Amino acid sequence: MGMRVGGSSQAWASQNQAVGNWQQKQSSVKELFASLKTGDLASAQKAYAGISAGSPAQNANSPMAQIGKALQGGDLATAQSLAQTMLNDRASKSGNGVASAGIAASGSSATSSSAAMAAKVDVMV
Repeated sequence: MGMRVGGSSQAWASQNQAVGNWQQKQSSVKELFASLKTGDLASAQKAYAGISAGSPAQNANSPMAQIGKALQGGDLATAQSLAQTMLNDRASKSGNGVASAGIAASGSSATSSSAAMAAKVDVMV
């Protein structure tokens, strides 16, 4: 008498697709925050489109939806401010304070804080 471990190939394919979708979304979120950090509106808009593509409708009042609205309107400063608020809120909930790195581009400190922001984005997604 044996036990079957695993599942159907269809179930595995579905799971692999879900993991792939999650990884793509995570990559798009990282790209979004990096683009906001550098002040690249076009890249931020493209990254947000990647996040929202194929996703169920977001709550219009969610922080990510608000960032999307600002980006769609071409308002980089508001999108950066909303992203910073989102990071600050996440940092205060997790207690690690990484959000102090900042979103708005800040010259030479932009590179050093990018790694901290990327680490925080990993936690968010």
